[in-house]
Amino acid sequence: MLHDLRKRLFPEDLHYRRWLRMLRIYALSAGLVAGSVDLVVDSVANGGVEATTLLAASITALVTILLVTGAFLASREIAQNNARRMIRRLEDSVIDGSLPHMPSLGWELFDRGREATLRLLEDRDEKIAGLQRELEFYRPLAEDMPGLELLFDLDGRLVWANPAVHTLTGYSAAECLQAADPACLWVYAKDHGSLRAMLTVALQGEPREGQELRVQHRDGTLRWYACRWYSLRDAQGGICGIRMSAQDVQARKDAELKLLENVAALRRAQALKEHYLKRSNDERMRLAALLEMLSVGILFVDHDHRVVYANQRCATMWGLGDRNDMVGVRDEIVLAKTGAQRVDNQAYLQHVEEVVSQQQENTVYDIYCSDGRVIRERSSGVPSAEGDMLIGRVWIFEDITETLQTQARLTELAERDPLTGLYNRRRFHEDLGRMLAESNRRKEALGLLIFDVDNFKDINEAHGHQSGDEMLCALATELRQVIRRNELLFRLGGDEFAILVAQPTLESVAYIARRVAQRAEQLRLEFNDETCQLSISIGVALAPLHAHDVDSLVQAADRALYQAKADGRNCWRMAFRWNGEEPHVASFISNAPETLQ
Repeated sequence: MLHDLRKRLFPEDLHYRRWLRMLRIYALSAGLVAGSVDLVVDSVANGGVEATTLLAASITALVTILLVTGAFLASREIAQNNARRMIRRLEDSVIDGSLPHMPSLGWELFDRGREATLRLLEDRDEKIAGLQRELEFYRPLAEDMPGLELLFDLDGRLVWANPAVHTLTGYSAAECLQAADPACLWVYAKDHGSLRAMLTVALQGEPREGQELRVQHRDGTLRWYACRWYSLRDAQGGICGIRMSAQDVQARKDAELKLLENVAALRRAQALKEHYLKRSNDERMRLAALLEMLSVGILFVDHDHRVVYANQRCATMWGLGDRNDMVGVRDEIVLAKTGAQRVDNQAYLQHVEEVVSQQQENTVYDIYCSDGRVIRERSSGVPSAEGDMLIGRVWIFEDITETLQTQARLTELAERDPLTGLYNRRRFHEDLGRMLAESNRRKEALGLLIFDVDNFKDINEAHGHQSGDEMLCALATELRQVIRRNELLFRLGGDEFAILVAQPTLESVAYIARRVAQRAEQLRLEFNDETCQLSISIGVALAPLHAHDVDSLVQAADRALYQAKADGRNCWRMAFRWNGEEPHVASFISNAPETLQ
């Protein structure tokens, strides 16, 4: 209750006018109370109210009013003086940065004010210290920025620039601050309008990024910079300045220019590539048409062992259907599908493995097929454009069955006598030279028998050449039946024949001569109802017994034949070398064993 009464009598929001009114009320109330008390006391003492009593009561009331008023005024003056001292101490503390010392005057309110002031000053000092630390931290960052960092006021004047402005523009920060229009110093003349437009937009509170302008160095060089504009705002949110950050983007500009040049070059290259691609496609179509018209099969396999190209001739040759079905198939699958067509498939697979693994060049291989065909395979590695590696291998297959048959026929015509079908003189000299070289190398003997028909000229004259041809054909047929595996029969021309015998002995060659003579003697032919009996004369020679070379061996056999003719025909004679002289048949015969005569 007393507390409520005190709050009503002395409210916390007491102002001077109200305080003065309350002072008057308190003084008058105190005076009236004092006068009334004095009047009551005197009345009781004197037994009534007298004039002196009223006077004394009035004086007491007046004195009380004066004393209360003076006490209130004195207290007000003391409070004001304390407030003035506190204000001065606060002002001094703001100046020198120290905390004010305000001794307690015994008044609780002033003590609380002092404590609150101390707390405020402590908070202020902490904030000031924090701001100083932030300033020490951020100032080096701002000054060490590699790009341009500039601050403009609301009038567009430059108020601060980082030290990098001197390195980037050639002008010091002081020169830029002193210039009426700093942009005229280091901004390219054609970009002045752009800079002012950027600054105007930034003053409107709109941040901008990515705008570019050219900075001209003091030495005249130009570099591109990307600018960012930020509005600086005060505590109330109003714009108090403009910050501009500019970074050197010359390297990016150079890269963009280079990129544009590269793009242009790529477009030109693309156009050229398309041009050459069209020409390449046309050339490929022409080449494909050419390959399809060839009579040989063509197969291209890349380095991954997959079929890249095959013409239809190749697919048909190996029974693989459409050529497009072969593209992309591994070579081992193609080999497996066609293996049954080859006589010796295992040998061919080994050949393919050797060719591919050893990267052999220009190989030739004849493939014998089960259906009688002979396919000649040629292959060669295909180098890359750089030539440092193979990108695959091309295989060419040619059916040479007909060619081989034709060659065999031509060879037969060239080596065979057209009348009798026996080997001719050309083949005789080839085989004689070959067999004589082999016999000399192996140190073995080689026998030669040369014979002709006795009186063949008379038969031609009596019965005609056709009859003579029939006789020769009949003789060839008979002799074929007595010729063995190591013996070769030839017709040298006319009625002259020859037999080559490999690895003979004197006994075996003599046996052959008798056998041939007997077979010819048994032959009977009918010409114009006349029976003709055939006989032959034979000359025999052996190498190296009688000769060491082809010509000498033939000459030795001829001389033996002439000797047989001289001795009456229908016989055989053998050449003989006696005491290092030329073969002398007669001496040989006279001294030869009975089995050789």
